[in-house]
Amino acid sequence: MRRVPRVITITVLVATFSLPAACGSGEQEPSPARPAADRVTWVTGFGAFGREAYVYVAQEKGFFREAGIEVTVQPGQGSGENLAAVLGGRAQFAAVDFTATLISAAGGKAEGAVAVAALHQRTLAALMALDGSGISRPKDLEGKTVADTASSVIRMMFPSYARLTGVDASKVKWVSLQPAQLAANLASGQVDAIGQYVVGQPTVRNAAKGKEIKVLPFGDVITDLYGSAVTTSATVATGRPDLVRRFTGALLKGLAYAVEHPQEAAGILVAKQPAQNAEVAAAELALMASYVRPADGTPMGAMSRERVERAITVLRTAGAFDEQLTPESVVSFDLLPKG
Repeated sequence: MRRVPRVITITVLVATFSLPAACGSGEQEPSPARPAADRVTWVTGFGAFGREAYVYVAQEKGFFREAGIEVTVQPGQGSGENLAAVLGGRAQFAAVDFTATLISAAGGKAEGAVAVAALHQRTLAALMALDGSGISRPKDLEGKTVADTASSVIRMMFPSYARLTGVDASKVKWVSLQPAQLAANLASGQVDAIGQYVVGQPTVRNAAKGKEIKVLPFGDVITDLYGSAVTTSATVATGRPDLVRRFTGALLKGLAYAVEHPQEAAGILVAKQPAQNAEVAAAELALMASYVRPADGTPMGAMSRERVERAITVLRTAGAFDEQLTPESVVSFDLLPKG
């Protein structure tokens, strides 16, 4: 399976979920003709960058309202924290990198977490460095300092990535930063490389004032992995399947619209998150488009038992974990989009 990498330039279950607002939902007040909406919290995968715009699009376009749901959006801090939010009842749904779910489940840290739709059909995990940093291949990471959030899937995957690419992981120093700090610290030279999704190149390049970026995609050497998935708890999945289907359907409508209309989606994001850059956000969404659409014509959000089984096998073979997992323990297949 070793390949030569390429370098490219729960919750309390009630009839209605009610949670304190964090970023506002933009939904209408109930009336006698319109019953109160189900209120849920969604945690983004990683901050409020362009790649996360789709949830705000689903709000702005009324997709959640049409589904009878009021959504509060909270910027995420990485897959580990997002899993904890879902399993601890602080959120009903979150974007969690599916590889993080597999690794955490094998380690007994994600029992009860299930994916109900794939947001990305391929892993977006990568490391990025500035051109001229001396990092152009995985082996160059030895002796360098790499930054990411403490609970990032990229940190979880790195030991396997290092093993497959011949890197001595003990010679790589990791430091923890918040999502918004990563690109700036790379640009200033405080760290040598950062963990990022491949679609984050526009954000990193903007912070680096246009300097070229070296990208080491993990998917070049660890194949058959999904990217992020809509993740919930087994309690919600089994107790409120209709809510799960309505939420996922509305969110995926927002995702489809966002990648088809990246500039409009970026404008919606910036209206909700003024600190973001519309041009950079649109560029992220344009890069993400090819990752969200299944290649075989299946519905957006689809996942298959066969691919999940292969992902488990790939990660076990790469040394990510030794424990046995079944696809059914980490995916609620009956709730996946049916088209």
